Amino acid sequence: AGIDVIASFAETASVLNYTKPQVHNGDELQILEGRHPVVERNCSDQFVPNDVLLNSSSQQLVILTGPNMGGKSTYLRQVAIIVLLAHIGSFVPARHAKIPVVDRIFARVGGSDNIVQGQSTFMLEMQETAKILNTATSKSLVLLDEIGRGTATFDGLSIAWAVAEYLATNDRAQPKTLFATHYHELTDLADSIPGIVNYHVVAREWKD
Repeated sequence: AGIDVIASFAETASVLNYTKPQVHNGDELQILEGRHPVVERNCSDQFVPNDVLLNSSSQQLVILTGPNMGGKSTYLRQVAIIVLLAHIGSFVPARHAKIPVVDRIFARVGGSDNIVQGQSTFMLEMQETAKILNTATSKSLVLLDEIGRGTATFDGLSIAWAVAEYLATNDRAQPKTLFATHYHELTDLADSIPGIVNYHVVAREWKD
């Protein structure tokens, strides 16, 4: 079984143009021309690669804005998959990848509920978010997608703002975080808190 896994890694890396990641005990997470391995294989058009840079000083938390269906969730998942692949010994879908050892990958992505047990979508989101805030360390990777959307606009904005601010300023742990949101007000955090930066997903047609 072990040989089968390693052989599969090798064949995938060769056929799909993956590269060997540099896994290290330092701080910086840098991916150049990364690709989502599943979306890339299933979309009719060429997948547009993209970069990510996270560290504990200048880019600890990224506020990611952009339109619906613009690729924010794909970007979050892509980073998580590349980090996971690097940790299990696989090459990764990127031109270059420098991956720090992480202790956990936390993801609050997508909507679900458990009505039978009296748990709404909003309740589950808050429970999962609270677990992340209480468990993540400075060596964790945290992916948050549209926190606060299950309630009133200003309530949701307040929750999202508080979560982002806590992740960037908590003395106990400041995990590397990608925070996708429709609350453009959160971009103001980058002006007042070191380590928070703003990124925006855009789509552009060029030569058809």
